[in-house]
Amino acid sequence: MDVGLIIGLLGLAIAGISLYVMLYALGFFQYLGGKKPSLIPPVSRQELEDRLLSLNDPSKPYQIAKGDEADLVAEWKIDDSKWWGVFNKSGLKYVYRASLLLDEKRHSVRCYEQLVHITWTAGIDDVKPYVSYQKSFFGGRILYKKEKAKGYGIKQLKTLEVGKMYDYKFDIDEIRGPIIAVVEESGWEWVPVTAKKHIKR
Repeated sequence: MDVGLIIGLLGLAIAGISLYVMLYALGFFQYLGGKKPSLIPPVSRQELEDRLLSLNDPSKPYQIAKGDEADLVAEWKIDDSKWWGVFNKSGLKYVYRASLLLDEKRHSVRCYEQLVHITWTAGIDDVKPYVSYQKSFFGGRILYKKEKAKGYGIKQLKTLEVGKMYDYKFDIDEIRGPIIAVVEESGWEWVPVTAKKHIKR
């Protein structure tokens, strides 16, 4: 067979694969759920939402709240000034956000993830974060992202006991893991998507 023909066919194959990957990243050919029924009877949409919101805990560095475009949004507590010191000292460079759509027809929770760069600016009282979700560093499916924060200090003033005050792993699975567990234990399907349009109501 002619070498030129082989190279031409190989080039066409690579171009075809590249086109498919590009279209997939734009949200085409996306699986949106509903074809992998759970062995667990699915709870109602409202029950699932309540279960997800019940994951909120003041001692955890993330929160789950109702969203504007999506049904729910899970993210680091970057808006909570009580957490700024911990985030800043940890050297946290990126904010993680998961936008969730609860699709009752398919009994699936679609998730679109974003990583956004944080800029820390010195204010009059404290160092404050600036985040713009309009300028996402990454959007789609995130496989892995981890940062850490540890702090030591005096735990007891009377005894001057010194110890670890906090130890947080800013691993996206700290947020994502419990959410996926609740979704699957509720008989729903977890479906990551690569295009934001698939989580809009």
